Amino acid sequence: MQYIYSDHPTDQAASALAASITDKLSLGKRVLWLLSGGSGIDIAIKTQALLTPDLDLTNLYVSLTDERFGALNHADENWTQLISAGFDLPGAQLYRPLSGQDIATTTSLFNNWLGEQFSAADYKVGIFGIGTDNHTAGIKPSSEPADIQDYAYSFTGEDFERLTISTLAIKRLNEAVIQASGNDKLAAVKRLLNDNYPVDTQPAQILKSVKLSSLYTDQKIEEAQS
Repeated sequence: MQYIYSDHPTDQAASALAASITDKLSLGKRVLWLLSGGSGIDIAIKTQALLTPDLDLTNLYVSLTDERFGALNHADENWTQLISAGFDLPGAQLYRPLSGQDIATTTSLFNNWLGEQFSAADYKVGIFGIGTDNHTAGIKPSSEPADIQDYAYSFTGEDFERLTISTLAIKRLNEAVIQASGNDKLAAVKRLLNDNYPVDTQPAQILKSVKLSSLYTDQKIEEAQS
């Protein structure tokens, strides 16, 4: 995992991500781009702004790493927050995880869509954060079935019913762009860098399995390694 310290980590992450997406699309490759909520929305908006207007987005397939289940357009829906922030990619193929159906159907549809994209995409990249509770995407500690064979699953958390990609999906990504800034994230970053906890204890550990993973943070490496 590459550790990148910056006073402006979301800017750095967006710049690198835009370059990666542009490079692959320019070569005619099909790209799967998975977004996240929270600070990941800022990265997505900044990445979008760095994609040149003449770039053909036909082969860009976009969705989320996780979503909070509920009615369409509910206040906490990541997709609604993303669109409200100005996310718009004319020509790209966008998939909104919530479908207005029950959670079992919604999960099945999302899993099927992800399965199709992972099979068809030449390059697969995701934006991730790390929670103070060590979660990433929507994968909370001890939330994932031990025998997971799907690209997505859902569960009832302490705050929301959640829909998320699985550790299986993350392991099959080509690139992970990770952002974790602020003093409240330092403990989780330290655990990720310095230890090898089981994934069901610290789900963010799964990000180490991605061949190209980059952590952008405003925490100096000396602090994270201490």
